[in-house]
Amino acid sequence: MNKRYIWGAIAAAVVVVAVLVGLNLAGGDDDDGGGAAAGLTGVAAVQEKFEGLEQAGATVGDPAAPVEIVEFGDTSCGVCQSASETTTPEILDRLVRTGQAKFTFRPVAFISPSSERGALAGEAAAAQDAMWPLIELIYANQGSEAEDWLTDDVLREAVTALGLDVAQWEADYASEAVASAFFEADAAWKAAGGTGTPTYVVTGPRGTETFDGNVGIGPIEEAVAEVGPASP
Repeated sequence: MNKRYIWGAIAAAVVVVAVLVGLNLAGGDDDDGGGAAAGLTGVAAVQEKFEGLEQAGATVGDPAAPVEIVEFGDTSCGVCQSASETTTPEILDRLVRTGQAKFTFRPVAFISPSSERGALAGEAAAAQDAMWPLIELIYANQGSEAEDWLTDDVLREAVTALGLDVAQWEADYASEAVASAFFEADAAWKAAGGTGTPTYVVTGPRGTETFDGNVGIGPIEEAVAEVGPASP
């Protein structure tokens, strides 16, 4: 499926959602004054963030971890970018590295065509077990929500910088399988009650907790304890 058709399929919803987005993101750190910087920054920091962690598809952490934290995010969302700098590192250090939870990213797109490219790019990177590093590198170089800043050339530069197989990524990026994964993530986000991003869904043997916005590590850590295995 051509990517432009994907954007066309969701464009009708953007008019409605944009009002909600404006309300949800008011006061967020959104205006960085332009598009993505010429030349990517933060590659080494992103690689260090995931050093020593097992990655499989869109998930980082021990596959046998008793709790899964799912983050639905839009690569053009300023609040999501803020979460990547604050909440994500704490989740990785305090919950993933300790084996309490695994962490999955599911990209959605409702802000601009750049959102769609970011979502599709992330799904394509998941085929090489590199969803999280690519998403985090995009956030580290995020442009303004008002601009269509995330071009295919910027994405190709990011994929190259992370050491992925670029030819394979390009084939996956344009594939029907990646388009299907995109729609599946969108459906799952809406089923979870998502209207803005980030949305966190924490699931374990004792239930599910859902949070809207960059709520920080505290509520997520409490949710992991609530839904995780009962204490002996």
